[in-house]
Amino acid sequence: MTDIGLGDPAARIRVHGPNRPPLPDYEHRDTLTPAAPGELETLVAATGNHWRKIINLYAKLVHGLLPEYDRWQDERDNRLLQAGSGTALLFSKPVMPVCALTLVMGKTYALDCGFTESRIPDLVTGADGIRISPSQRLILTPYFDYRQLSNARLDALVTLIKDTFPDT
Repeated sequence: MTDIGLGDPAARIRVHGPNRPPLPDYEHRDTLTPAAPGELETLVAATGNHWRKIINLYAKLVHGLLPEYDRWQDERDNRLLQAGSGTALLFSKPVMPVCALTLVMGKTYALDCGFTESRIPDLVTGADGIRISPSQRLILTPYFDYRQLSNARLDALVTLIKDTFPDT
C-alpha cells in the first residue's frame, strides 16, 4: 500500500487519521508529498478550525519531542510536514510493521484499522488511556482535538513516547 498524505517521505513520526482536508489537492492525492513553506497556513485558512487543531496539536507534539525552535508555533510554521522534517500526516491506513513511530488518531479509526489486543498482543493502555504497542512502535492516541487531546494528555503522550521510545 502506498503512503498517502502530507509530509516527509522519510518521516520518523507518522500520524494517521481518518480524514483528508476537503480541498481538491488533498481529496485526490495518491502520494505522500512534503508540505511547501506556507502550505499549512493556507490549508488552515481554507478549511477552518478542524484542521487548525490537528496541525497545532501535531506541532506541539513535535515541539515536545524534537524541538528545533523556541516556540511550537515556529515548529508549525517552519518545519512541520515539510521535506526533512521527519514528520508526516497520512490519510492512508497504517501498514505494519514500520520502523518509524506510528500514531493513529482516534479510537474508532484505530478499530477500523484492526488494532486490537487479539491482533497486537502487547497493546496495553498507558498514561491517560493512551494505548501503546512497544514492539510495533505503535500508539493509539485520542483524536487530535483540544477536547480529546488536551494539553495535559498531550504532555502525557510526550512523556510516554520519550520513556518508551527514547530513540525518537
